[in-house]
Amino acid sequence: MLNQEENLNIKKLYMPIITITSDWNDRDYYLGALKGRLLNLCNDASLVDLSHNLDKHNISQTAYSLRNTYPHFPTGSIHLVCVNSEETPEHPYVAIQYQGSYFIGTDNGVFSLIMKQQPEVIVRIENIEREAKYQTFPELNIFAKAAAHIANNNNITNLGTSLSELYKLVPIRALIQKGIITGQVIYMDSHGNVTTNISKELFESARQERKFEILVQSNRYQITSINNNYHETAEGEILALFNASGLLEIAIYKGKLNELLHLDINADIRIKFHDN
Repeated sequence: MLNQEENLNIKKLYMPIITITSDWNDRDYYLGALKGRLLNLCNDASLVDLSHNLDKHNISQTAYSLRNTYPHFPTGSIHLVCVNSEETPEHPYVAIQYQGSYFIGTDNGVFSLIMKQQPEVIVRIENIEREAKYQTFPELNIFAKAAAHIANNNNITNLGTSLSELYKLVPIRALIQKGIITGQVIYMDSHGNVTTNISKELFESARQERKFEILVQSNRYQITSINNNYHETAEGEILALFNASGLLEIAIYKGKLNELLHLDINADIRIKFHDN
C-alpha cells in the first residue's frame, strides 16, 4: 500500500496543465478572473501563463507564440487561446485534440496557422450551459468549463458536434524571384528582435554557397553574414541569425532593432544573392 507521500507524488504527476495565451494586459482583471474560475472548476490544475500582452486581435502573432511553445509541454496539456474570441456562425468555439495536446478557443483561423496536419478531433462546443451575464466574456464561461471537462478526464467529443475541418488562413510566405528572396517581419519580441518568415531551409536552397546581402529598409542596412549567436557581433551592431524556430531573425546586439529602424509587422526583408 502506498503511503501518504507516495500518493501525493502520484497526484502531482497527473495534475492537469492548463496554459493561457491572451492579448490582455497587466491592468485587465480578465486573467485573474479566468484563473479563479479554472481553479474552482478544477482545483488541482497547474495554470501556466504562456503569453500575454500580445498585439490586440493579432491572430498571426498568437499562432507564432503557440506554435513555438506547445510542443514543449507534457502530453495532455490544455491550451486556452484567448485572442479575438468573439463567436460568429463562421467562427464557432471549438475544442481540438492535436498530437497529444488539447486546444480551446474560437475557430478564427489561428489553429490552422498552428497545426501543420489535420487534428485528430475537432468539436464545435455546444454542450456547455451559457451564462447570460458572461456573454461578452466567453473565456470565463465557455473556455473554462470546456478545459475543466477535459482536465477531469471526460471525453472531448462530449462537448458538442464533431467538425471535419478548421477555418483556414493562408500564411504569408517568403517568395523567390530573380535571385532575390522577399520575406516579411512576422513577430517582434520584447528585446526588439524581429523574426521573418524566411526559413533556413529556403535560404540555403536559394543560396547555393553564393555570397548574399540581407537588405533591411530597402538598401539602407545591409548584412552579409549569418551569426550563430548574438555575441558574435559588437554591441550596438545589426546582425542576422536563424533562431530556434529555424527562421531568419534580425537584431541589434543589446539594442532594440524594431525601435531604431521603425520596423513593423509585415515590413519587407530582402536577401539578394551574388554569383561572383
